[in-house]
Amino acid sequence: MVHRPADSRLLTNLLQHEKEYSKQLCQLLDYSNASLASFAAYAAASPQPASQIILAVAGSLAASDDALRRYAHSIDQWRETMSHLKDMEDEVGNIMRDREILVTRLIKASKSTKTSSGQKRDSLLLNQQQLASSSSLSLNGQSESPSSSRPLSLAFGTSSKLAAAQSELQACEMHLAAKERELAVRRSTAVREGLGARVKAMIECGWSWGELGKESLRNLEALTPEHEHHNGGMFSPL
Repeated sequence: MVHRPADSRLLTNLLQHEKEYSKQLCQLLDYSNASLASFAAYAAASPQPASQIILAVAGSLAASDDALRRYAHSIDQWRETMSHLKDMEDEVGNIMRDREILVTRLIKASKSTKTSSGQKRDSLLLNQQQLASSSSLSLNGQSESPSSSRPLSLAFGTSSKLAAAQSELQACEMHLAAKERELAVRRSTAVREGLGARVKAMIECGWSWGELGKESLRNLEALTPEHEHHNGGMFSPL
């Protein structure tokens, strides 16, 4: 299986800018609260009916800030979702680094096995020559020289290291493949659900702003100078 190297730098960059964007939105809402407080104080000191109308518009402006605040909250939720995704990408990256270590270990073990096999072959040839020259001793019941078993034990130990390295790498490959599949599913889910919630909040915010703007305009239509009432209204023909 071909593994694509996990690189979370772009996701890290996105999270950093989204964090700054969210921070700026929160500061904007703080400034808006201060502005609305001043607006309400001005309305309270205004004569009627202007005071009542200005307060009604101020209420619409405050409600529009609430809609924007809900959108800002959806950005925070989006950031949290992508932050979890980054943690998983980092986990896959760590597994891939472990895989590289195991591959290096397997290469070293295979080289050791090759060297041991050559030593074993040379030792067996030497043993055959020794056995041919000492056949008379063998006929008298003497046991085989213990040195003949040493290459076998050496080869066995090296072969065990190779088998262990292969087993570890295979287990790592299976674990990595499973995590990569999980990451692919998680990435699709995060983008679909995270951005989906943010877009829905944007739609709701836009709809609220439109409705609140219409309501404010209706309230402002009642704010007509008294002399214009006698002349037929604000938009009476000249």
